[in-house]
Amino acid sequence: MHTKRILLLLFAIAISNAFAQQNYDILIRGGRVIDGSGNPWFEADVAINDERIVRIGDLSAATASQVINAAGLVVAPGFIDPHTHALRGIFDVPNAESALLQGVTTLTEGNDGSSPFPVDEHYQAILEKQISPNWSIFVGQGTIRSLVIGQEDRKATPAEMQQMKDMMRQAMEQGALGISTGLFYVPGSFTSTEEVIELSRVAADYGGIYISHMREEAAQLLDSVNETIRIGEEAGIPVQMTHHKVIGVENWGASVESLRLVDEARRRGIDVTIDQYPYTASQTGINALIPQWAQEGETACWSASRARRHEAPSRAKWCRRFSMIEVAAILKTYLSRATPGIRPWPARIWRS
Repeated sequence: MHTKRILLLLFAIAISNAFAQQNYDILIRGGRVIDGSGNPWFEADVAINDERIVRIGDLSAATASQVINAAGLVVAPGFIDPHTHALRGIFDVPNAESALLQGVTTLTEGNDGSSPFPVDEHYQAILEKQISPNWSIFVGQGTIRSLVIGQEDRKATPAEMQQMKDMMRQAMEQGALGISTGLFYVPGSFTSTEEVIELSRVAADYGGIYISHMREEAAQLLDSVNETIRIGEEAGIPVQMTHHKVIGVENWGASVESLRLVDEARRRGIDVTIDQYPYTASQTGINALIPQWAQEGETACWSASRARRHEAPSRAKWCRRFSMIEVAAILKTYLSRATPGIRPWPARIWRS
C-alpha cells in the first residue's frame, strides 16, 4: 500500500509539472482542432515538446521556441492513407512530399494481394532509407501464393497450404497489418474462397485485418461482396472492401444492393467496412486487359518472345500472334468506348 501511494504521488507530480510548464518547443495557436474522435471542431492551442503533443487548450500565456498562427485553419492528426502503391517511389523520393503536403503522414503498402516479402527485410530497408512518413504494410496473398505455387491455376496441395500459412504467420509476427488480396488479378484469381479463408484465419490470430480488391467489380459485383463478407465471417477477421465501386453503365445502381449487403452483415456482427476514392475514374495495369488463362504459368502466354513450350504448337503460335495483333485490338476496342461496359474485349479472347 505504501508503494502504491508513492507511485500515485509521483504520477501526480509529473502531471502537475506538465501542466505547469508554460514554455514549449512548438505552439500552434488558435486553430480549429479536429481530434479524430468524431466531435465537432473546437478552437484551441496545441503545445508540442520533443515531437509529442503535450497539451491542448487555452495556452495564451504560454511561450514557445516556435509559434505558428493557425487562426482560421484546421489542426488535425496526420491522415492515414490505407491504400497506396507508394512502394513504386518511396525509395526514390523518401520525403514523400506528395503525401505530406496533403496532411497524410502514414502510408500503407502491400495492397491488392501484392507485397514485399519477407516483411522484416522490407522494414529494415525502409528504416535504413529514413523516409519521412510513417509506414506499414499488409502481406499479399498473391505474393505468398506466387512464391509457393507460382502462377498456376490449380488448388493448393495440403503441403503447399501449410507452407503458405507458415509464411502468413511469419509475416504477421514481423509486423504486417494483416492480409491483402487482389482476387481480380493473377494469381489471386486462381485462388478459391476456402484458401483465402484459411490464410485469413492465421492473420486473425494476430489481430490482423483482411483488405481486398475483390474478385469482380462489374457484373459479378454482388457475388464478390458476398464472398468478402463470407471470408470475414468464417475467418473471424475484420474485412475492408477496397475502393468500392460499380464498373460499367450496365451495372450502375448495383451499389444500392451492395451497400445493403454490407449493412446487413454489420447488423449480424461482422466487422465489414468499405472505402471509396473521391474521383470517377479508376486505373490498373495492362494485364487487366488480358484473359487470366493467358497469364497462367511462369511466363504470360502473350509474351511474344517466351511462349510457353508445354502448350500445343497451335496455341503457342496463337500466343505469339496475340502479342502483336490481339493486344492492339483489345486496346483499340477498349479506348474507343467512352463509357466501357462490363468488359469491352472480343468474347473469343476469353475462351481457351
